[in-house]
Amino acid sequence: MIELRGQKVSLRALEREDCRQLWQAYEPVEPLPTEPLHPGLSLEGAEAWFDEIQAKQGREQIYLGLFTPAGELVGDIQLANINWRDRTAAIGLSIARQADRGQGYGADAALTLLRFAFDHLDLYRVTASLVEYNRGAQRLVEKCGFVQEGQEREAIYCGGRRWDRLLYGLLRTEFELT
Repeated sequence: MIELRGQKVSLRALEREDCRQLWQAYEPVEPLPTEPLHPGLSLEGAEAWFDEIQAKQGREQIYLGLFTPAGELVGDIQLANINWRDRTAAIGLSIARQADRGQGYGADAALTLLRFAFDHLDLYRVTASLVEYNRGAQRLVEKCGFVQEGQEREAIYCGGRRWDRLLYGLLRTEFELT
């Protein structure tokens, strides 16, 4: 199996069982979740998620699991909405358990996937979209060299109020400087 190796994590294909494991392990970020919550979805949701990943893999997206050196699955990362003509994509990342957040796994995974995106896939631009209250994600993308390019005012409703969506971009030439 092909792996992309970082300093703290390896990135590799998610198998059906991995999707089940992430589905069961996911703990929402407190006090406000950074991803939509779907209460009541059974493990069949994990099956549908795996099938969706496989249907788009390599064409529209590259979706990988984050594994520690000991082989523990801690999250997932993806290049989504890949536009092969314009050489662009969007990056997304999730660390399933609260205890694994803040350990550097996300930054290492993002840098590893960005290196692959620019050096091997010949992408020119990668974007990231996040909600304004997710300060950890803001620090992560800025650490990777992303520049805030825009803001969609009050575009997200969560926790009884409206939040801005922050739009970031990273060009290959900027990444080469990091």
